[in-house]
Amino acid sequence: MKIIKNIFLFSILLSLSIKSVNAQSLDSLLQLVVDNNTQLKSIELEYQSVLEKKNQVNQLPNPQLGVGIPALRPETRLGPQMMMVSASQMFPWFGTLKSKEEVVISMSKAKYEQISVVKLDLFYQVKSAYYQLYFLEQKQAIIKENIDLFESLESISLAKVESGQATLADVLRVQTKLQSLRQQLLMIDNQKLVFESNINELTKQPTSTKIQLEDSLVLPVLEYDLATFKSKIESNHPLITQINYQIEQSNNTITVNSNMNKPTLGLGLEYSLVGQRTDANPMNNGRDILVPKVMLSIPIYRKSYQAKIEEEKLIQQSLEVKKETITDKMISLIINYKADYDNGLLEKSLYQNQTSTIQMTYDILLSEYSSSGKGFEELLMIQNQLIDLGLGVYQAELKINIATANIERIILF
Repeated sequence: MKIIKNIFLFSILLSLSIKSVNAQSLDSLLQLVVDNNTQLKSIELEYQSVLEKKNQVNQLPNPQLGVGIPALRPETRLGPQMMMVSASQMFPWFGTLKSKEEVVISMSKAKYEQISVVKLDLFYQVKSAYYQLYFLEQKQAIIKENIDLFESLESISLAKVESGQATLADVLRVQTKLQSLRQQLLMIDNQKLVFESNINELTKQPTSTKIQLEDSLVLPVLEYDLATFKSKIESNHPLITQINYQIEQSNNTITVNSNMNKPTLGLGLEYSLVGQRTDANPMNNGRDILVPKVMLSIPIYRKSYQAKIEEEKLIQQSLEVKKETITDKMISLIINYKADYDNGLLEKSLYQNQTSTIQMTYDILLSEYSSSGKGFEELLMIQNQLIDLGLGVYQAELKINIATANIERIILF
């Protein structure tokens, strides 16, 4: 008998250890999001594609080459022109190519910040689904515990019916409640599939992967300092940083248009092949012609460039207002989520205190019903209250965790 008992204990410990090993921490799932999420990979590729534009805008214009063979050969003092070859290269105003490159670099920086913005949202989705799964696990545990209690109550009711101290209606009511609780277990299994599917989609795991939760979650302690949060958001939040890079891009665009408003320089060379004269023999007879050239393109129609500069200045004003709007919205959300967090703490404390009182009442009523068969209605009602209070405690913890995850989505970057 002792050997059987030891084997039983060993089996329990082994199953617990296996579950502990297989349990997926929230941090490990978040890392899977970073490593595998396709949305993040897509934005990363977009960022790299924007970087490639840098080599498209920092190049000089293509040189121009020309070859001409006159249909009617013009005569020069040294002979007829047989063929003309020309080459020229235009050079934009100093700093124009560099400023165009800076525009693309600012664009790429803004795109890169989008990765951080999306990552914050994805992390929240994983956390929310994980907390929901944990709540459903605890809900199932409470229901299973109450199924055991109702089964005990069913046995007592049957005994009371046999002794004539109760009616069959008591047994039927308990059995109806048991049927309802068992049905709830099945429904919760279906609900869990939804959240597991969400996590698997975000982490790029097979859709059938079961999420092994940790045995317990430490309730987060929120360090709340609204002034610090606001300062951090204004200086470093990815959305704000992204807008700052957009403003930087706009400034670089203004520089580009200012440079486009200036002359374009060009260098060229013309070479003419000259044939020898046969009717005379002047000095340098048949000497070719070489003509170096300097060109200047002056932008006369400048209205479009100036209009673009004014447009960019208005865009910058709009972006500054947008930054302020985003910051105010985030602070407002933090205040709301903090209220949810505090309410969750209050609800949990209330439900725990009520549970202690109701449990004592239940024990008294159960004892009375076991001895006399009286008080069944109240006993059933109190048992239902215990179920609701037990679920209320974990529902309050869920509210606390979700509120914390929402605040972290804003400040944890």
